[in-house]
Amino acid sequence: MMYTTTKRQNPLDREADSKYYASPVYGEEIDVNDLAKDISKTCTLTPADIVAVIESFLDKMPFYLKNSNRIRLNKLGIFKLSFSSNGHEKEEDVSSNDITNLRVLFTPSAQLKKELSDVSYTRK
Repeated sequence: MMYTTTKRQNPLDREADSKYYASPVYGEEIDVNDLAKDISKTCTLTPADIVAVIESFLDKMPFYLKNSNRIRLNKLGIFKLSFSSNGHEKEEDVSSNDITNLRVLFTPSAQLKKELSDVSYTRK
């Protein structure tokens, strides 16, 4: 993976001296069509079939997440919803109005982590 260096201030302490940090450098973005063309080279499905499956999955994903399901994609990992909440002294005072900051969490599978454990880094 490529990286570069950038000088940044500590956002928690603006008075501290700036430091240099490694920052990722990304290559070209791979979209669904690029991915489908590449996948189709290793199976009997056409790129259009693969795009249809991915698009159908993406259409269904919000439904399952909204219904408190976790979505496990075996070799990839798990997607789930999470949120923050305001606290109260009494349990009966907690309501859905206290829920804030909805977000989608992704936890990579052990297999994906293992496959990425040998990433090498190259300074650009």
